[in-house]
Amino acid sequence: MHMPNAVKSAALGFAVLALAAGPALAVTVQNPTDKPLEVTADLGASEPKVTVDAGKSAKLDCPEGCEVRAVGLNSYGVSAKTGDKLTVKDGALAFAEGASTEKGKTKTQ
Repeated sequence: MHMPNAVKSAALGFAVLALAAGPALAVTVQNPTDKPLEVTADLGASEPKVTVDAGKSAKLDCPEGCEVRAVGLNSYGVSAKTGDKLTVKDGALAFAEGASTEKGKTKTQ
C-alpha cells in the first residue's frame, strides 16, 4: 500500500508531537543518594509508584498537579505540577532549582 507523502509527513509530525508532549505531563525526580528511593504521586483516585535507582532520575505522571512523596524519608511531600524537577536534599524532597517545599506540604509517614 502506497501512502502519499503528505500523509506520511502528517503521521510523522503527529508521532513527534505525541512523544514531545508525553514527558511534559510528568514530574522528574532525581535521586542523588546511594540507595534506591520509592516515590509516589498522589493523583486522588490513584497513587502510582516508581523506584528511582541511586544516582538516577525517573518521571512520574502528574498531568494536573499532584503530591509527590518519598517512601522511607522522614520528610514532607511536595505539591508539584507537570514539568517540575524534584531531588533529595538534606534527607527530604525539594525542588531541584532550590525552591522551598513550605508551600502545600504534608507530612509523609
